[in-house]
Amino acid sequence: MNTQTKQEKTSPVDFEQEIEALKTKIASQDKELSRVSAAISEKTTALRDLLDQIYALEIDPGAKRVMTNSCLRMIETEIIEKRLNMELTESDAAFIAKIQKKHPNLNQRELKISLLVKLNYDTKEVARVIGITTRGMESIRYRMHHKLGLGKHESIKTYVSELAVS
Repeated sequence: MNTQTKQEKTSPVDFEQEIEALKTKIASQDKELSRVSAAISEKTTALRDLLDQIYALEIDPGAKRVMTNSCLRMIETEIIEKRLNMELTESDAAFIAKIQKKHPNLNQRELKISLLVKLNYDTKEVARVIGITTRGMESIRYRMHHKLGLGKHESIKTYVSELAVS
C-alpha cells in the first residue's frame, strides 16, 4: 500500500523529468563507450603496425620472438578489453583467457562478471557495473554456477580465485 501511495503522489511532470535525466545519462554513457571503443581500436592498430615493423627487422630471432610475443599479448588484451568494454591489466587478460579456454560456454557478460568477482566485487557492485538489478545478478550467478560445473556448496568466488592463481 505504501508504494501505491507514493506512486499517487508522483506527478506526470516528475516522471517526465526522470525520463529526461535518464535519457541524458544514457547519451553520456553511449558517448563514453564510443570514445573508449575508438581509443582501443587506435591502440590495436598501432600495436599491429609495430608488430609488422618488428617482423621486418633483421635481428636475433630470440629477441624478435620476445618482442612479437609481447605485442601479440597486448593485442589480445586490447581485443578482450573491447569485447568486455573495460580496461584490463595483463593478469586480468590472462585470467579471462584462462577461464574462456576452460569454459567456452560462458558469454561475454559472464566473463566480465567472473573477472569482477575475482577482483572481489560483491553482488551489488557487480550488478551496478553490469547495469542490472541485484536480483538479476543473483539469477546470473545461479546459472553461472551450473555452467562452471560447481557443486552445491562451492562458491564462484573461491573457484575464480583458485583459477586465477593456478
